[in-house]
Amino acid sequence: MEDIFRITGLLARAEIFCHVTVISSSDKAVISGLKVIVFPDGSMEGKTGQQDLDDLICKQALRIFSERKKQTVELRSGILAFFDIISGEPRLVICGAGHIAVPLARFTREVGFSVTVIDDRPDFADPSRFPGCAVIAEDFIVALHRISVDRSTYVVVITRGHEHDAECLTAIISHDTAYLGLIGSRRRVRFVLEMLSHAGIPEQRLSEVFTPIGLPIGAESPEEIALSITSELVCVRRKGAGQARALRSAVLGES
Repeated sequence: MEDIFRITGLLARAEIFCHVTVISSSDKAVISGLKVIVFPDGSMEGKTGQQDLDDLICKQALRIFSERKKQTVELRSGILAFFDIISGEPRLVICGAGHIAVPLARFTREVGFSVTVIDDRPDFADPSRFPGCAVIAEDFIVALHRISVDRSTYVVVITRGHEHDAECLTAIISHDTAYLGLIGSRRRVRFVLEMLSHAGIPEQRLSEVFTPIGLPIGAESPEEIALSITSELVCVRRKGAGQARALRSAVLGES
Protein backbone atom coordinates (compact mmCIF):
# COMPACT_ATOMS: atom_id res chain seq x y z
CA MET A 1 0.00 0.00 0.00
CA GLU A 2 2.85 2.38 0.84
CA ASP A 3 4.31 1.73 -2.62
CA ILE A 4 0.99 2.66 -4.26
CA PHE A 5 0.80 5.93 -2.33
CA ARG A 6 4.39 6.75 -3.28
CA ILE A 7 3.74 6.10 -6.97
CA THR A 8 0.55 8.15 -6.85
CA GLY A 9 2.46 11.03 -5.31
CA LEU A 10 5.19 10.86 -7.95
CA LEU A 11 2.63 10.83 -10.76
CA ALA A 12 0.83 13.80 -9.22
CA ARG A 13 4.11 15.72 -9.49
CA ALA A 14 4.59 14.51 -13.08
CA GLU A 15 7.74 12.62 -12.14
CA ILE A 16 9.20 10.05 -14.54
CA PHE A 17 10.75 6.99 -12.94
CA CYS A 18 11.64 3.34 -13.37
CA HIS A 19 9.69 0.99 -11.11
CA VAL A 20 11.65 -2.19 -10.42
CA THR A 21 10.09 -5.31 -8.92
CA VAL A 22 12.04 -8.44 -7.95
CA ILE A 23 9.89 -11.24 -9.34
CA SER A 24 12.03 -14.20 -8.27
CA SER A 25 15.10 -14.57 -6.08
CA SER A 26 17.30 -17.41 -4.85
CA ASP A 27 18.94 -15.00 -2.38
CA LYS A 28 17.16 -15.13 1.00
CA ALA A 29 18.29 -11.54 1.69
CA VAL A 30 16.47 -10.29 -1.44
CA ILE A 31 12.82 -11.30 -1.25
CA SER A 32 10.50 -11.65 -4.21
CA GLY A 33 8.20 -8.64 -4.45
CA LEU A 34 10.89 -6.19 -3.33
CA LYS A 35 10.35 -2.87 -5.09
CA VAL A 36 12.87 -0.19 -6.01
CA ILE A 37 12.33 3.20 -7.68
CA VAL A 38 15.08 4.64 -9.86
CA PHE A 39 14.98 8.21 -11.18
CA PRO A 40 16.58 9.49 -14.42
CA ASP A 41 19.45 11.07 -12.47
CA GLY A 42 20.38 7.67 -10.98
CA SER A 43 19.02 8.31 -7.49
CA MET A 44 17.10 5.44 -5.91
CA GLU A 45 14.44 4.70 -3.32
CA GLY A 46 13.89 1.35 -1.57
CA LYS A 47 17.35 -0.14 -2.07
CA THR A 48 18.04 -3.86 -1.67
CA GLY A 49 20.74 -3.41 0.96
CA GLN A 50 23.37 -4.95 -1.32
CA GLN A 51 25.51 -2.31 -3.02
CA ASP A 52 26.52 -4.48 -5.96
CA LEU A 53 22.91 -5.41 -6.66
CA ASP A 54 21.75 -1.80 -6.28
CA ASP A 55 24.43 -0.79 -8.79
CA LEU A 56 23.17 -3.41 -11.25
CA ILE A 57 19.58 -2.22 -10.82
CA CYS A 58 20.58 1.41 -11.37
CA LYS A 59 22.62 0.55 -14.47
CA GLN A 60 19.77 -1.45 -16.01
CA ALA A 61 17.21 1.23 -15.15
CA LEU A 62 19.25 3.96 -16.83
CA ARG A 63 19.56 1.79 -19.94
CA ILE A 64 15.82 1.19 -19.95
CA PHE A 65 15.20 4.93 -19.61
CA SER A 66 16.94 5.39 -22.96
CA GLU A 67 15.11 2.47 -24.59
CA ARG A 68 11.72 3.34 -23.04
CA LYS A 69 10.71 -0.31 -23.10
CA LYS A 70 9.54 -2.34 -20.10
CA GLN A 71 11.35 -5.64 -19.72
CA THR A 72 12.36 -8.48 -17.41
CA VAL A 73 16.08 -8.72 -16.63
CA GLU A 74 18.20 -11.32 -14.85
CA LEU A 75 20.31 -9.11 -12.62
CA ARG A 76 22.53 -11.97 -11.54
CA SER A 77 22.14 -15.72 -11.27
CA GLY A 78 18.87 -16.49 -9.50
CA ILE A 79 17.56 -12.90 -9.30
CA LEU A 80 14.99 -11.79 -11.86
CA ALA A 81 13.46 -8.29 -11.88
CA PHE A 82 10.83 -6.48 -13.91
CA PHE A 83 11.62 -2.91 -15.02
CA ASP A 84 8.83 -0.53 -15.99
CA ILE A 85 9.04 3.16 -16.95
CA ILE A 86 6.17 5.11 -15.39
CA SER A 87 5.20 8.68 -16.12
CA GLY A 88 2.18 10.95 -15.95
CA GLU A 89 -0.24 11.50 -18.83
CA PRO A 90 1.60 13.26 -21.68
CA ARG A 91 0.36 16.82 -22.19
CA LEU A 92 0.92 18.82 -25.34
CA VAL A 93 0.85 22.61 -25.45
CA ILE A 94 0.58 24.06 -28.95
CA CYS A 95 1.58 27.73 -29.17
CA GLY A 96 -0.19 29.01 -32.26
CA ALA A 97 -3.59 28.04 -33.64
CA GLY A 98 -2.89 28.35 -37.36
CA HIS A 99 -3.44 25.88 -40.19
CA ILE A 100 -0.93 23.29 -38.91
CA ALA A 101 -2.30 23.34 -35.37
CA VAL A 102 -5.69 21.92 -36.39
CA PRO A 103 -4.47 18.55 -37.74
CA LEU A 104 -1.68 18.47 -35.14
CA ALA A 105 -4.19 18.73 -32.29
CA ARG A 106 -6.34 16.03 -33.88
CA PHE A 107 -3.48 13.60 -34.53
CA THR A 108 -1.88 14.00 -31.11
CA ARG A 109 -5.17 13.52 -29.30
CA GLU A 110 -5.69 10.30 -31.22
CA VAL A 111 -2.33 8.95 -30.01
CA GLY A 112 -3.00 9.75 -26.37
CA PHE A 113 -1.93 13.33 -25.64
CA SER A 114 -4.10 15.81 -23.79
CA VAL A 115 -3.86 19.02 -25.81
CA THR A 116 -3.92 22.72 -24.97
CA VAL A 117 -3.89 25.27 -27.78
CA ILE A 118 -2.91 28.91 -27.21
CA ASP A 119 -3.28 31.90 -29.53
CA ASP A 120 -3.91 35.59 -28.98
CA ARG A 121 -6.38 35.70 -31.90
CA PRO A 122 -9.89 34.68 -30.77
CA ASP A 123 -10.92 33.81 -34.32
CA PHE A 124 -8.13 31.22 -34.45
CA ALA A 125 -8.33 30.11 -30.80
CA ASP A 126 -11.89 28.96 -31.33
CA PRO A 127 -12.88 25.77 -29.47
CA SER A 128 -14.95 24.66 -32.46
CA ARG A 129 -11.69 24.29 -34.44
CA PHE A 130 -10.12 22.09 -31.75
CA PRO A 131 -12.69 19.59 -30.44
CA GLY A 132 -11.59 17.80 -27.27
CA CYS A 133 -8.83 20.32 -26.56
CA ALA A 134 -8.38 23.08 -24.03
CA VAL A 135 -8.27 26.32 -26.02
CA ILE A 136 -6.93 29.59 -24.61
CA ALA A 137 -7.52 32.87 -26.48
CA GLU A 138 -5.05 35.08 -24.68
CA ASP A 139 -1.64 36.71 -24.94
CA PHE A 140 0.97 33.94 -25.24
CA ILE A 141 3.07 35.06 -22.28
CA VAL A 142 0.08 35.51 -19.97
CA ALA A 143 -1.32 32.11 -20.93
CA LEU A 144 1.99 30.27 -20.58
CA HIS A 145 2.57 31.75 -17.14
CA ARG A 146 -0.84 30.50 -16.05
CA ILE A 147 -0.59 26.88 -17.17
CA SER A 148 1.45 24.12 -15.54
CA VAL A 149 4.57 23.05 -17.43
CA ASP A 150 6.58 20.06 -16.18
CA ARG A 151 8.46 16.92 -17.19
CA SER A 152 5.41 15.36 -18.80
CA THR A 153 4.71 18.46 -20.93
CA TYR A 154 5.50 18.61 -24.64
CA VAL A 155 5.55 22.08 -26.20
CA VAL A 156 5.28 22.88 -29.90
CA VAL A 157 5.86 26.49 -30.98
CA ILE A 158 4.17 27.22 -34.31
CA THR A 159 3.16 30.87 -34.02
CA ARG A 160 2.76 33.32 -36.87
CA GLY A 161 6.00 35.26 -36.34
CA HIS A 162 9.47 35.17 -34.83
CA GLU A 163 8.57 37.70 -32.11
CA HIS A 164 5.87 35.40 -30.77
CA ASP A 165 8.20 32.42 -31.20
CA ALA A 166 10.82 34.13 -29.04
CA GLU A 167 8.22 35.09 -26.41
CA CYS A 168 6.96 31.51 -26.13
CA LEU A 169 10.43 29.99 -26.01
CA THR A 170 11.54 32.49 -23.36
CA ALA A 171 8.54 31.60 -21.20
CA ILE A 172 9.07 27.83 -21.59
CA ILE A 173 12.79 27.22 -21.93
CA SER A 174 13.64 27.54 -18.24
CA HIS A 175 11.26 24.67 -17.46
CA ASP A 176 12.23 21.00 -17.55
CA THR A 177 9.94 19.76 -20.34
CA ALA A 178 9.70 16.41 -22.10
CA TYR A 179 9.96 18.16 -25.47
CA LEU A 180 10.31 21.66 -26.87
CA GLY A 181 10.10 22.16 -30.63
CA LEU A 182 10.15 25.22 -32.89
CA ILE A 183 8.85 25.39 -36.44
CA GLY A 184 10.20 27.69 -39.12
CA SER A 185 12.79 28.15 -41.84
CA ARG A 186 16.46 27.81 -40.93
CA ARG A 187 16.82 31.59 -41.16
CA ARG A 188 13.85 32.27 -38.89
CA VAL A 189 14.90 29.62 -36.38
CA ARG A 190 18.48 30.87 -36.30
CA PHE A 191 17.24 34.42 -35.72
CA VAL A 192 15.04 33.34 -32.79
CA LEU A 193 17.74 31.22 -31.16
CA GLU A 194 20.27 34.05 -31.52
CA MET A 195 17.80 36.40 -29.83
CA LEU A 196 17.53 34.04 -26.88
CA SER A 197 21.28 33.51 -26.76
CA HIS A 198 21.84 37.27 -26.54
CA ALA A 199 19.22 37.35 -23.78
CA GLY A 200 21.37 34.99 -21.72
CA ILE A 201 19.77 31.59 -22.37
CA PRO A 202 22.54 28.93 -22.07
CA GLU A 203 23.68 27.41 -25.37
CA GLN A 204 23.23 23.91 -23.95
CA ARG A 205 19.54 24.51 -23.35
CA LEU A 206 19.09 26.10 -26.77
CA SER A 207 20.70 23.04 -28.37
CA GLU A 208 17.97 20.88 -26.81
CA VAL A 209 15.22 22.63 -28.80
CA PHE A 210 13.96 20.38 -31.61
CA THR A 211 14.35 22.36 -34.79
CA PRO A 212 13.58 21.96 -37.60
CA ILE A 213 10.56 20.41 -35.99
CA GLY A 214 9.20 16.99 -36.92
CA LEU A 215 10.76 13.89 -38.42
CA PRO A 216 12.16 14.56 -41.92
CA ILE A 217 9.60 12.72 -44.07
CA GLY A 218 9.42 15.34 -46.83
CA ALA A 219 6.23 16.86 -45.44
CA GLU A 220 4.69 19.78 -47.37
CA SER A 221 0.97 20.09 -46.60
CA PRO A 222 -0.30 21.14 -43.16
CA GLU A 223 -1.50 17.60 -42.53
CA GLU A 224 1.84 16.09 -43.55
CA ILE A 225 3.74 18.55 -41.36
CA ALA A 226 1.41 17.76 -38.46
CA LEU A 227 2.02 14.06 -39.05
CA SER A 228 5.79 14.55 -38.98
CA ILE A 229 5.55 16.48 -35.69
CA THR A 230 3.22 13.88 -34.16
CA SER A 231 5.65 11.12 -35.17
CA GLU A 232 8.51 12.94 -33.47
CA LEU A 233 6.45 13.46 -30.31
CA VAL A 234 5.58 9.76 -30.18
CA CYS A 235 9.23 8.82 -30.70
CA VAL A 236 10.34 11.09 -27.84
CA ARG A 237 7.58 9.72 -25.62
CA ARG A 238 8.31 6.05 -26.33
CA LYS A 239 12.05 6.04 -27.10
CA GLY A 240 13.43 9.25 -25.63
CA ALA A 241 14.84 12.45 -27.12
CA GLY A 242 18.15 10.81 -28.00
CA GLN A 243 16.49 8.18 -30.16
CA ALA A 244 14.36 10.81 -31.90
CA ARG A 245 17.48 12.80 -32.80
CA ALA A 246 19.25 9.63 -33.95
CA LEU A 247 16.30 8.74 -36.18
CA ARG A 248 16.35 12.24 -37.68
CA SER A 249 20.08 11.93 -38.38
CA ALA A 250 19.64 8.47 -39.93
CA VAL A 251 16.93 9.70 -42.31
CA LEU A 252 19.04 12.71 -43.32
CA GLY A 253 22.16 10.57 -43.72
CA GLU A 254 24.08 12.47 -41.06
CA SER A 255 26.87 10.78 -39.12
